[in-house]
Amino acid sequence: MERTEELLSEMNGQLHELVGDHREFKRETLSRLDSLEHDVKDIPDSRRTAICGFISIASGILALAGMLGIKMGGSL
Repeated sequence: MERTEELLSEMNGQLHELVGDHREFKRETLSRLDSLEHDVKDIPDSRRTAICGFISIASGILALAGMLGIKMGGSL
Protein backbone atom coordinates (compact mmCIF):
# COMPACT_ATOMS: atom_id res chain seq x y z
CA MET A 1 0.00 0.00 0.00
CA GLU A 2 2.82 2.40 0.91
CA ARG A 3 4.60 1.66 -2.38
CA THR A 4 1.41 2.48 -4.31
CA GLU A 5 1.15 5.85 -2.56
CA GLU A 6 4.81 6.59 -3.38
CA LEU A 7 4.25 5.62 -6.99
CA LEU A 8 1.11 7.74 -7.27
CA SER A 9 2.86 10.66 -5.58
CA GLU A 10 5.80 10.34 -8.01
CA MET A 11 3.46 10.15 -11.00
CA ASN A 12 1.55 13.18 -9.73
CA GLY A 13 4.81 15.14 -9.45
CA GLN A 14 5.84 14.14 -12.97
CA LEU A 15 2.42 15.12 -14.28
CA HIS A 16 2.68 18.57 -12.69
CA GLU A 17 6.17 18.93 -14.18
CA LEU A 18 4.84 18.03 -17.65
CA VAL A 19 1.97 20.51 -17.25
CA GLY A 20 4.48 23.20 -16.25
CA ASP A 21 6.70 22.38 -19.22
CA HIS A 22 3.67 22.50 -21.50
CA ARG A 23 2.63 25.91 -20.16
CA GLU A 24 6.17 27.26 -20.63
CA PHE A 25 6.28 25.90 -24.20
CA LYS A 26 2.89 27.46 -24.94
CA ARG A 27 3.97 30.80 -23.48
CA GLU A 28 7.19 30.84 -25.53
CA THR A 29 5.35 29.81 -28.69
CA LEU A 30 2.74 32.54 -28.29
CA SER A 31 5.48 35.08 -27.57
CA ARG A 32 7.37 34.09 -30.71
CA LEU A 33 4.19 34.20 -32.80
CA ASP A 34 3.43 37.68 -31.44
CA SER A 35 6.95 38.80 -32.31
CA LEU A 36 6.68 37.37 -35.82
CA GLU A 37 3.30 39.01 -36.34
CA HIS A 38 4.74 42.35 -35.23
CA ASP A 39 7.71 41.93 -37.60
CA VAL A 40 5.45 41.08 -40.54
CA LYS A 41 3.25 44.10 -39.86
CA ASP A 42 6.32 46.36 -39.72
CA ILE A 43 7.81 45.21 -43.05
CA PRO A 44 5.70 47.53 -45.21
CA ASP A 45 6.46 50.50 -42.94
CA SER A 46 10.21 49.89 -43.10
CA ARG A 47 10.15 49.56 -46.88
CA ARG A 48 8.01 52.67 -47.16
CA THR A 49 10.46 54.54 -44.94
CA ALA A 50 13.42 53.40 -47.06
CA ILE A 51 11.68 54.44 -50.29
CA CYS A 52 10.73 57.84 -48.85
CA GLY A 53 14.31 58.31 -47.67
CA PHE A 54 15.63 57.52 -51.14
CA ILE A 55 13.16 59.96 -52.75
CA SER A 56 14.14 62.64 -50.26
CA ILE A 57 17.84 62.18 -51.00
CA ALA A 58 17.23 62.18 -54.76
CA SER A 59 15.13 65.36 -54.47
CA GLY A 60 17.86 67.03 -52.46
CA ILE A 61 20.49 66.12 -55.06
CA LEU A 62 18.28 67.44 -57.89
CA ALA A 63 17.59 70.66 -55.98
CA LEU A 64 21.30 71.17 -55.32
CA ALA A 65 22.12 70.47 -58.97
CA GLY A 66 19.47 73.01 -60.02
CA MET A 67 20.93 75.64 -57.67
CA LEU A 68 24.38 75.04 -59.16
CA GLY A 69 22.97 75.48 -62.66
CA ILE A 70 23.49 71.88 -63.68
CA LYS A 71 20.81 70.84 -66.13
CA MET A 72 19.68 67.25 -66.20
CA GLY A 73 19.74 65.67 -69.67
CA GLY A 74 16.69 64.21 -71.36
CA SER A 75 13.33 65.62 -72.20
CA LEU A 76 10.02 64.74 -70.59
